Amino acid sequence: MGFLQELINKTMAYSRFEKWMIVLLIGILFLLSGLLYYEMNKRLDAGNAKIIGTITFKQRTVQRKYASRVVWEDMEQHFPLRNKDSIRTATAADAEITLNDGTKIQLNENSMILLNLDEDKANIDFAYGSLSAQNAGNGDSKIQIKTGETSVSVGNGDVKLSKEEGKNLSVSVEKGEAEIASLGKESQKIGTDEKATLQGNDGKLEIKKQELKPVSPNDLARFYTQENLQTVNFEFQSNPNYKNARIEISQNNSFTGNIVSEKIRGSYFKKSLKEGVYYWRLKSEDEISSVRKFTIYKTKSVDLVSPSNGQKIGATEETVYLNLLWTKSELSSNYKLEISDTKDFGKLIQSTTTMVNSISLPLGKGKYFWRVVSTDPSGTTLTSSVFSFNISEADKPKPPTLFNPQAGSNIDLVLAERKGIRFNWSATSSSSEFLLSQSPKFESVLLQKPVDGNFLDIKEKLPAGTYHWKVSLKNTDGSSGESSSVRSFEIKTLGAIKLHSPKDAVSFSVKDVYFSGIPFSWEKLSYIGNYQLQISADSSFSKILKSYSSAQNKLTVKDLDEGEYVWRVVLLNTDNSVLISSNPQKLTVTSPLISSKGLDSDESMSDETKEIPDLKLIFPSEGQTLNMTKSNSIRFRWSPVPGIKEYRFRLFNGKKEIYSVISKNTQFDFKKLDLLDEGEFRWTITSAVSQKPGENASTFKVELDAILEEVEVLSPDVQYEE
Repeated sequence: MGFLQELINKTMAYSRFEKWMIVLLIGILFLLSGLLYYEMNKRLDAGNAKIIGTITFKQRTVQRKYASRVVWEDMEQHFPLRNKDSIRTATAADAEITLNDGTKIQLNENSMILLNLDEDKANIDFAYGSLSAQNAGNGDSKIQIKTGETSVSVGNGDVKLSKEEGKNLSVSVEKGEAEIASLGKESQKIGTDEKATLQGNDGKLEIKKQELKPVSPNDLARFYTQENLQTVNFEFQSNPNYKNARIEISQNNSFTGNIVSEKIRGSYFKKSLKEGVYYWRLKSEDEISSVRKFTIYKTKSVDLVSPSNGQKIGATEETVYLNLLWTKSELSSNYKLEISDTKDFGKLIQSTTTMVNSISLPLGKGKYFWRVVSTDPSGTTLTSSVFSFNISEADKPKPPTLFNPQAGSNIDLVLAERKGIRFNWSATSSSSEFLLSQSPKFESVLLQKPVDGNFLDIKEKLPAGTYHWKVSLKNTDGSSGESSSVRSFEIKTLGAIKLHSPKDAVSFSVKDVYFSGIPFSWEKLSYIGNYQLQISADSSFSKILKSYSSAQNKLTVKDLDEGEYVWRVVLLNTDNSVLISSNPQKLTVTSPLISSKGLDSDESMSDETKEIPDLKLIFPSEGQTLNMTKSNSIRFRWSPVPGIKEYRFRLFNGKKEIYSVISKNTQFDFKKLDLLDEGEFRWTITSAVSQKPGENASTFKVELDAILEEVEVLSPDVQYEE
């Protein structure tokens, strides 16, 4: 609200059309922001499509696309699935789909299917990846799994399909029976423990009995543990006649860098493994079994976020709505929030189940304990740590500190009428009320306005006189709370801005201006505005030579050349019109004459301009001519002088100084050749800190070679014509 109030107050200086345009633009901004937020957070609408099942488990990125849409959306556990939905999994992701009739479909990573269920049959379009289907239908109910021109019909049983782009289709039947048909050929049956491989190039179908058979854990099995290691029991069947039969366990399905590769002894194997995704298979010289995948999840309780442990919450009402927040668990589908007034939770004040990781509840004043209970997919409950918080009466807000107008300040009558007066104070946590009176005890109030921010612009016309103002806090019931101290100010005709420095008709040397600058300062008015320092050649200010803007009441100028000037300070309105001005004052910038050899001057040298006896100017020497046609710098050199640590180098064109620098060395490379032209120049060396008085000077000339003009050959456009 403070930002909006400030923006509205600022618009009061604009025309009615400009105000309406600002309001319109703000409205459009809020509308577009709302539409963007809605579009980014809304769920896609599936219309009236029939719900055919749910996502009973998902790990990492699993997405769904409706038949009528081209956009994929992320899914969460227990999301409903509709007919014609496409489902896909990303890398390292898997999902379990349970259809309404109990049929389970397990999707491995990087897999995609399309669900297409009719009244009497279930069709699944299998695009790529790996899936397992467990048909729980009754009687003759079958699942048709189609991939390209091949279809697999599954009765009561478990079937696994895998297909990679450009490779063979593999169908393994672990229980029950399936039929496979391809390219219009007669279907063939695949029995329990049989594996069918369909060649991708010629459509040749090969069915083979599996002698190496993984039994447990099942494909896409999941283990949940709170420990660092989980013991996994492997069960399998093998042919004792197979040579070098081994069990292999890896964390990638290509079985590179195996964790386990041990020779089979019997039908069981045990291994303790840490959290992660694993693949296992049986392998011999005669056969390689199908690959199974399992995942070990390390479960943990959620972490409580807000309110923090021991937090004190101030309340202005008897009941407050408190937002409780905790970290999200990828494995839990819901959370149970418990709140009690005892640490042992013997008596629950609130017990609420939610699917999201935050909730807002009404609570009265008092001390509370809270925790969150989550449940992993195995049914194990996980209880968070216990946090406490205390809801008590909020501390009374401190009254604001008044800033502007300052106590005892004077405000120009004309300026107050044209610009208004801005009052501002320190920010408060509650709404406040502005009061203005001509009585220090506020026996009669001229203005009384509610304010949500920490400033107020008064545009009302106020006559000359002394005024008093304060800001009072507003209580929640609307009554007045504590007030600030009282500030007083006076509105009167000031006439002009008072100038502080420099004093009228003061002179400065070019040297002082260049190195120290001229400090300008003036009276600070009780207005937020832009001051402008204007410098002119005459008091009419018909031609302003230089102008400087400042939000403060002072600045320093270092770029004035030799001459006589008139200066003043004006306060500008938002349209750059002058609200109030100072009276003009004069100042002068002078350049002292410097005598040296080669100068046409018969005047005797003062102490300030006498030469330093031990200092010799070496290059360029007196009267030397420098040809600068092919040079990009001049190296000035002079002799060292005992006792001088820093030298000031100055360069003159006639009487005008064009360059100055301090050097700790006895040479200086001058590269600003744009300051030079053909002609005579003077350079001087002095002590930078007046360790030795005096100044040594020398003159030199600059010349350039003539530039030869290019010869232009003129010839007619037509050289020869028959």
